[in-house]
Amino acid sequence: TGERRLGSVDFSSDFSSFAYTAQTPVDPGDVYLASTRDPAGTERRLTRLNADLLASVELPSPNRIVYRSADGTEVEGWILPPVGYLRGDGRTWPLLLNIHGGPHGAYGNEFSFERHLQAAAGYFSLYTNPRGSTGYGEGFLWGIWGSWGDEDYDDVMAGVDHAVAAYPVDSARMGVTGYSYGGYMTNWIITQTGRFAAAVAGAGISNWVSDYGTADIPRTKESEFFGAPWDEEGLKNLLASSPIVHAEGVSTPTLFVHGESDHRVPIEEAEQMYTALQKQEVPARMIRYPESYHGGWTPWRTRHRYWAAMQWWDRWLKNVPVS
Repeated sequence: TGERRLGSVDFSSDFSSFAYTAQTPVDPGDVYLASTRDPAGTERRLTRLNADLLASVELPSPNRIVYRSADGTEVEGWILPPVGYLRGDGRTWPLLLNIHGGPHGAYGNEFSFERHLQAAAGYFSLYTNPRGSTGYGEGFLWGIWGSWGDEDYDDVMAGVDHAVAAYPVDSARMGVTGYSYGGYMTNWIITQTGRFAAAVAGAGISNWVSDYGTADIPRTKESEFFGAPWDEEGLKNLLASSPIVHAEGVSTPTLFVHGESDHRVPIEEAEQMYTALQKQEVPARMIRYPESYHGGWTPWRTRHRYWAAMQWWDRWLKNVPVS
């Protein structure tokens, strides 16, 4: 029970009990045990893996938000306030829009080191579940079929509008970021609006046609965009949703981070978008991580990616000199 996320469920041989992990937005999680007959009354915590760490840091709790998109669709999200934020003190803060992967994933009551790092550095951290996310019914889940970057774009931007109206956000100091589908949406967003002063795109697709021929899951494009590149409808949809096709006039300084061994979103996708910005003399940087796939990065490379992102945010949203 409670606002948390469960996972790694495993049952005893006679199915009388089960073990699982549970985490909250302010606790990375522990292992629990409960009876299948009365789980709420028998839950027992087996570990306290991060007790010392949690006692030494200040972790703000996120506020759940519900808002309406452009067409009236209800969207759920959360906003994590920066450490030191006091409502009504007259101070404004920069904001970072985070976009999950998938697109058929979903944020929830999970712990995120990256978002707490953003909050600790003085940023509002906004994360939402736009159309395409799981957990809100079939219509919501498949609402972006054939048209990535349409309704989902409206949904995340409506979340930004909600945050700016409800919190002391400095709208001139906003950034957008995401990984995988979130990286794709970051690439898409910088081609659609100049509202963001900086962006960090992780493993994001820029050209659906080239991705079709180089990625390890071409079937995804056939289903999500109604055809292969040699099908008339498929080609039309793939091109319409490709950020590289709409890259003229991009002005957002963008950092691209990508694994060189990524076969889900091959690194040529970041290379294309990076080149598009460079050709238009838009500030851009690309970091290539060797021997790194789409997921499962080593702790050191993950840490470096987070550090590089924070350097980028401070440079463009706080005017802090970086090394």
